[in-house]
Amino acid sequence: MTIEERPDQFTNTRKADFNSIYNQPDPRAYFKALTPLQYQVPQQAHPFVERILELSSPSKDDGDLKSRKILDVCCSYGINAALLRYDLTLDKLSAHLAFYPKQSGRDQIISDKRFFASKLIHPEVEVLGLDIAPEAIAYAVKTGLLKDGWAENLETSDPSLTLREGLKDVEVVVCTGGVGYVGAKTFSRIADAVENSSKLWMVTFVLRVFSFDDIADVLEEKHGLVTEKVPGQLFRQRRFTSREEQNAAVADVRARGLDTKGLEEDGWFYAECYVTRPRDVAIPSW
Repeated sequence: MTIEERPDQFTNTRKADFNSIYNQPDPRAYFKALTPLQYQVPQQAHPFVERILELSSPSKDDGDLKSRKILDVCCSYGINAALLRYDLTLDKLSAHLAFYPKQSGRDQIISDKRFFASKLIHPEVEVLGLDIAPEAIAYAVKTGLLKDGWAENLETSDPSLTLREGLKDVEVVVCTGGVGYVGAKTFSRIADAVENSSKLWMVTFVLRVFSFDDIADVLEEKHGLVTEKVPGQLFRQRRFTSREEQNAAVADVRARGLDTKGLEEDGWFYAECYVTRPRDVAIPSW
């Protein structure tokens, strides 16, 4: 679940509440609400995830593509999977989902499954999903966006046996909006379940109202993974819905000692990108 659906996770109050659109049989209402706000962080994250897939890829001496297993944390309706596996952009996905506004949820899933199948370009990429929204997970699995998915809260409990089994071969973890709702417990429990966690990569986009320090510290102390922030780059997440939401976010960012001029003060949530890598791998160039 991304933070725009959990306004209670901010230090300040008066945040836009998108709970009503988050756990539905399909994502049409989700896109209808967020598209006018120019929600864009999954598209911003896409080239970074592709770069990490390239860096973490084993050599392919036989020329065959090796299956790659990714976990999307707070995966929602499988948006990151749609961008990674299919010939789609966030704008194209939004346009498709707006095309059948009166179609039943069941028929939408059928048409979406057919639509996604026609756009598949990276069958070797398998995306697993973790979220607490069972309807969103079910949609993404039924339409083929996710290979599998689990509606579990790793902040409050250990992963189930089936989730633990699914995580053991994960190579890359992606999170493009969940930090603030999920924290060090979730990331640590994920890494605990990966068989070779010392080789794990993560790409995490974090709104500037939050710190990633506690998560990075746990990943290094328990798993030997090193985290760096992508230098010199900030990423728009979405526009604010109101002056109250903007003022609260500006206050939260300033409380972290960060400058908001030309950023949150101009009407946008901004995120930073953190890359977590094996200790024995060189720092990537961006």
